[in-house]
Amino acid sequence: MKLALVDPHAPSALRIWRELCARTPPTYFLSPGWIETWLACLPRERGLRLALLSDGGPPIAACFLGQRFKLRRRVVASRAVFLNATGVEKFDELCIEYNGVVGRPIELHALIDALHGQWDEVFLPGVPEAAVADLDHGRRDRRLRVDRRVPAYFVDLAAVRARDYPTLLSAQTRSQLRRARRELGPLTVEVAATIGEARSIYAELVGLHAAQWQAKGQPGAFADPWFDRFHRLLIERRFEHGEIQLVRVRSATGTVGCVYNFVWRGRVLQYQSGLAQFADPHIKPGFIVHAAAVEHSAATGLDVYDLLAGDHRFKKSLSTGVAWLLWARVQRRRWRFALEDRIVAGVRAHRARRAVAAPAG
Repeated sequence: MKLALVDPHAPSALRIWRELCARTPPTYFLSPGWIETWLACLPRERGLRLALLSDGGPPIAACFLGQRFKLRRRVVASRAVFLNATGVEKFDELCIEYNGVVGRPIELHALIDALHGQWDEVFLPGVPEAAVADLDHGRRDRRLRVDRRVPAYFVDLAAVRARDYPTLLSAQTRSQLRRARRELGPLTVEVAATIGEARSIYAELVGLHAAQWQAKGQPGAFADPWFDRFHRLLIERRFEHGEIQLVRVRSATGTVGCVYNFVWRGRVLQYQSGLAQFADPHIKPGFIVHAAAVEHSAATGLDVYDLLAGDHRFKKSLSTGVAWLLWARVQRRRWRFALEDRIVAGVRAHRARRAVAAPAG
């Protein structure tokens, strides 16, 4: 497998990406609409490269590679490569999921082998668990490290069409959802049908999201102007292509909450929400709003409502199934990584001893 690195802003780069996506449709986070918006918002000096893979002829697969020099714990140096990410936290907070390579399906080890010697670690954010199963199998020169294994809960919308959605949930969740609906009274579900309505719901969602997180002493995702700018541009560019779903649920007292989702190849990807705050703990706005979005998505013939990665209780409660995503890295066997392992193990052992020795109460 041969690899060529090219400027992602070159005139041919996005054309090649679109051609490869047309051959084998990718996940939404690798779709042309998402990628073109991402590149439009990224500063050009971030060192991102488009990696084109071939078997001697035209490109058969591609991905973007970010490269950074990392220094952890002041002593652990690493030439790091990032799959479809920059390696800069500010720009990677978009949280790509179902990550991989576009074009012909190839194993990730083929991509890593093609990198040759110019790396110490390859970071693989948000990849399906099956994609890394054999990455270090039989290899003495590298190892796979899983930093996080995260559930991605989902709702089977065919099952929702076959049965009333609450009946698919646990007795406790079903009871909580019904009580919350009863407490709020009649509800109105608004789904953006025009770009103007989409802008309006998004703006309200951002305000509600900020208020939620500020109440917890945190700024929330949209506090970063870069993050907000990306999503406003994505909505402007992709709403008319049917890729954006914005839902607002109202009661007689006002907005209960809003959700911002992506729609791609029969799948709804639940990305962000903004929920009103209620003094009554029995009113669960998250249950109300997500249930409304699930039922709307089922009624429009979609296949899956994907709550995306996150081990949150509400996601598990509202789901009918689960997949698993990994935030992992392939490391070359270096003495400095062995040293890092010893440092981390020592810190954990010290904390465990302190916890045991701490007086009760």
